[in-house]
Amino acid sequence: MTQRRMPIPAEHAHRSVYHFTHIENLPMILQHGLLSTNEKEALGIAHQAIAYNDIQSRRAEMPVTSGPGGVVHDYVPLYFCIRSPMLHAVISNKIADEQFIVYLEFPISIMNRYTCVFTDASANTAIAPNFYCDPVQLEQIDWESVETWKWAGKHDDGIQQPVRQRKMAELLVHRHLSADDISKVVVWNDSIRDSIFSMYDELGLNRPTVINGNKSFYFFDSGGRRPPVTGPYFLKRKHDSISSEIVASERPATASYRGLRSLHDALQNSLNALPETTELVGLGTENLMHGQSVGEHTLSVVSGLQNLPEFGGLSQRDQILVKLAAYLHDIGKGPRSRWPDGRQKVDEDHPLKALPMLKRILTEDVEQIQERSVKILSKLVCYHDIIGGIIGRGRRPEELENIVEDENELNMLIALCKADIRAVNLGWCDDSAIERLKQRVLQVVHRRTAEAT
Repeated sequence: MTQRRMPIPAEHAHRSVYHFTHIENLPMILQHGLLSTNEKEALGIAHQAIAYNDIQSRRAEMPVTSGPGGVVHDYVPLYFCIRSPMLHAVISNKIADEQFIVYLEFPISIMNRYTCVFTDASANTAIAPNFYCDPVQLEQIDWESVETWKWAGKHDDGIQQPVRQRKMAELLVHRHLSADDISKVVVWNDSIRDSIFSMYDELGLNRPTVINGNKSFYFFDSGGRRPPVTGPYFLKRKHDSISSEIVASERPATASYRGLRSLHDALQNSLNALPETTELVGLGTENLMHGQSVGEHTLSVVSGLQNLPEFGGLSQRDQILVKLAAYLHDIGKGPRSRWPDGRQKVDEDHPLKALPMLKRILTEDVEQIQERSVKILSKLVCYHDIIGGIIGRGRRPEELENIVEDENELNMLIALCKADIRAVNLGWCDDSAIERLKQRVLQVVHRRTAEAT
């Protein structure tokens, strides 16, 4: 079916449309162009996925009721907006590092050269948007929502689609969009820009216009300081660095605790055994999911470990490590001085913030500690939220596969994660989903072990 070309209304002719992706996908895009999901699958082309699996399942089946029809996965998706709520979700849920996100900008005039349809809201919910193919109907898009930075639920106005969904109105290009039509590439910093130039040079292509995005305009870095949440690459790098520093540190002979067992016993007696855990006692939270103070939640996690089969199957030494991790897993939510009103705000980066605190504890307060114990304890604290993130928030299983070394270590992480989830809401702990994830990760671990031998 050939789409009739209609002129783009003058009031919209200045606009651009955007596709954000992981930088690892750029070489494929430069060689093959932007392809619809179904085209990539038909050609056997792999890519670094940063989308939510449940959303992709809906898009795979959602009928397109205008233009050439088909389903949404028959189209290359672009947004009319920048800094979309979907990007915020990808970053906040640690699916990708924001530093590695690149925007590919196209002029809206591609509608004159490609078979396109467009929507008045995102095509990612159970309620399908309206689909259009006549550019005159661009007036059906809520441009005020597209351009707003305020899309929280409190800004919804009773219209069927929430503001955040209307903001993500999409231009859908049928099957393929050439990389030659990219008008601009927007990146995080000069390092990413240089990487992109290298990709173009290696393929013998003319370098594109690349700009460093204003991080409070394209990205979610208010004031140019840092992304809201540290993603998988930089989280692992920071963890590995601090873990190595702890191992290499000399410890004072006058440390408060001779070893981890004595530290465990002291914490079992009182959270006041360490400055970092003392800060959690009575610390309230604004997280509506938590009905306890941070200190009370910590003790609930420790208590909940006892009845888990993953915990019961551990050696006594590893049980102490997991219990210590339970006492320390939320220290990154402190200190109290961070929260002038005495209530801790939601902070997805609190596992990362715990690492320097853990370093202080293990290098100043503990006299003797084995290298294995350092590596496991730091990993448990840093990644105590990973399994819940994979099961419920789209975090990638590959991240877990990359950090786990053996089945015993995986069971330790599962025990801590289950106890943490159950302490918040028993009904949230999907044991069957966790077991499926465990078996997937074990396949990778066993294959890696076999290849190493």
